[in-house]
Amino acid sequence: MRSHLGHAGAELLSYLRADPGLTLVAYSPLLGGAYSREDKPLPPDYDHPGTPARLAVLREVAKETGASVNQVVLAWQIGGTLPVIPLAGASSVAQLEENLAAVDLELTEDQRARLDAAH
Repeated sequence: MRSHLGHAGAELLSYLRADPGLTLVAYSPLLGGAYSREDKPLPPDYDHPGTPARLAVLREVAKETGASVNQVVLAWQIGGTLPVIPLAGASSVAQLEENLAAVDLELTEDQRARLDAAH
């Protein structure tokens, strides 16, 4: 059984806001492929009643931008108001290129607001 460190909840985010010298390092930000692969379930600490709404917004934004769901997740983390460094692994050159393309993906204020507000 694999152990998870959990998500960045309200308490951690509040702590980051209070100390601008801190940066969050997001370990496994793509959840081992669970965002994009139907055969991979979300880890238990990410599967809760708000999950379907969050995934729906994530997919909507991906469709609007023409980007992959994984690229939207990484772009959302990279370009947010709190400093986040996502540590995303790749098992192929194609995955590496997909991840790197997220750096150039600019989400609109509306898209960010919808992603932030989804519960």
